[in-house]
Amino acid sequence: MAAALGGLRGLAAAAVGRTAGGAPPGARLLWRSCRRPAEPRAGSEPGGQLPEGVEYIPTRKGKNPMKMVGVAWAIGLPSGIVLFLLAKQQVDKNRLEQLKIRRKMMGSNEGEYETERYKRAVRGA
Repeated sequence: MAAALGGLRGLAAAAVGRTAGGAPPGARLLWRSCRRPAEPRAGSEPGGQLPEGVEYIPTRKGKNPMKMVGVAWAIGLPSGIVLFLLAKQQVDKNRLEQLKIRRKMMGSNEGEYETERYKRAVRGA
């Protein structure tokens, strides 16, 4: 570990030596990445500021926001299909019951009827 820190200190010292060659502050040099700012921001790295040329690499990955969406789909899709099938079964059961009742009513309506009401209407005509 100490050897690694010593190597990083050497790299940082070499980087500081390169900028001291007369380049104006804020100038982008060829060996520097254009994505990295010329000066490290205060508070962006843990433990204060690191020497120039040393980058902070986070050790813990951020949480994936799509994980919750995946869980919602994994629960919602199968439960929606099951609820649809149960509702369809209930509708079919009610439709069959209504069909039986309608057939009974149609069967009871067949035949000749001799009622007082119709006899009066026929006589009066």
